[in-house]
Amino acid sequence: MNIGLSPASEMIMLATFGQPGALTRDCSDPTGKFRKRITFGADVGPFKVSGLDFAVQSLRQVFAEVKEELPDVFASVKTEGLLCVRHRRKNPKRFSNHSWGTAIDLFFGSEVVDQGENETHRGNLLLFPFFNRHGWFWGAAFSGTTVDSMHFELSEEAISKLPQL
Repeated sequence: MNIGLSPASEMIMLATFGQPGALTRDCSDPTGKFRKRITFGADVGPFKVSGLDFAVQSLRQVFAEVKEELPDVFASVKTEGLLCVRHRRKNPKRFSNHSWGTAIDLFFGSEVVDQGENETHRGNLLLFPFFNRHGWFWGAAFSGTTVDSMHFELSEEAISKLPQL
């Protein structure tokens, strides 16, 4: 999985988009220069999200393909969100990539899979090839307590192609 894709480092995110806002535990409002590139309340197919314009457009493309090829997966996918300016759950000194609206958490059924759990929903296993084709890194490849099978983020390779602010 994630062949040719890397997770986007905080260093490249800050260099590309600047500081997104306050480094808080819970979601806070975006305040950085990148805020002008945030699309709010966008319909991406199975649900609405707010996030970086490029990420939102990419999600529309991903879910259009999923709807065509895996309609049952499309109909049952849920999200815990895209844009959420906050620190990483396991590292309060660094921003989560959700802070720039470039990472999304997806789940199926009524229960999420917590970070650090070595399991995933079958739907995410079916979704990851679609996301990989569009330059999204799957967090199931993170290691140890940071493994995050419901997390997909724009890869460093995709971010590095975007213009800096």
